Amino acid sequence: MKLRLVYTLFLGLLALAVLPANKNGRATEAKVGNTGAPGDEALPNGIPLTCISCHTASPITASMGVHIIDADGDTITQYVPGTDYTARVEVTAVTGDPKGYGFQMIALKDDGEVDLDGFTDPGNNTVNNYKLATIPNGRTYAEHDNVSNSNIFDVKWTAPPAGTGDITFYAAGNAVNKNGLNSGDGASFTSLQMAEDLGASAQNPAAEQIGLQIWPNPAHERLNLSFNAPRSGDYRIIVRNLSGRVVWESVQTLATGVQQPEIQATEWASGVYFMSVSGAGIEANIKFLKL
Repeated sequence: MKLRLVYTLFLGLLALAVLPANKNGRATEAKVGNTGAPGDEALPNGIPLTCISCHTASPITASMGVHIIDADGDTITQYVPGTDYTARVEVTAVTGDPKGYGFQMIALKDDGEVDLDGFTDPGNNTVNNYKLATIPNGRTYAEHDNVSNSNIFDVKWTAPPAGTGDITFYAAGNAVNKNGLNSGDGASFTSLQMAEDLGASAQNPAAEQIGLQIWPNPAHERLNLSFNAPRSGDYRIIVRNLSGRVVWESVQTLATGVQQPEIQATEWASGVYFMSVSGAGIEANIKFLKL
């Protein structure tokens, strides 16, 4: 009973403290994330602090969803690395008559819960009804800029490089009555997990541009790499496993022309891997199999 009272008092004080900060976005004003994502603001017992923590659910109640939409307007279930999409957040009033809406969203790589940082700031918050905000721990969120008249927020998002693996979008939202208080509003939060489209990740246009090849494929104890460096400079070669974990990495200073380094793969487990070569303004990737 005493713990419940302390918890209730804590939420009450929190609501009073953060109320002025919600209008322009939690990351912008309070410098915190409240999407329910791992690493976001939470109580000492680990319970995440989201919009629901402060905004009561009567008479307005809300639900929400996150959908990733491609250039053709279709909702996708797997992402193609390096592709531009629209991450759509929709806050829906289940009951009541809300006068405005707000949201906050972040996308994390599942392995290590690392911020993907793939959102793009539209530069015109009046038209696009969202902005980006980076908090002190380095995470960048997409969130509303003032109260939005629309319940839909279309955020520009670029998928991460090949080999990233599974990712998750975390979002929280409000349907508010604009009374200047946190009473009578409806709030919700949700998440959307997506897998990488492995079929589309075999090779990107940059790989074709520099003639990136791997042999043998499938590889055994070692593999040979060949590509044409467009100009001299530092090149980073990274190999990731299917979950996105780096298993091998090297930075090499190379001259212009064809490069054919050999990589030892004896200690790698059997499975699908992704190799990326970056430098001189290019980022090429290719998929291969290790037996």
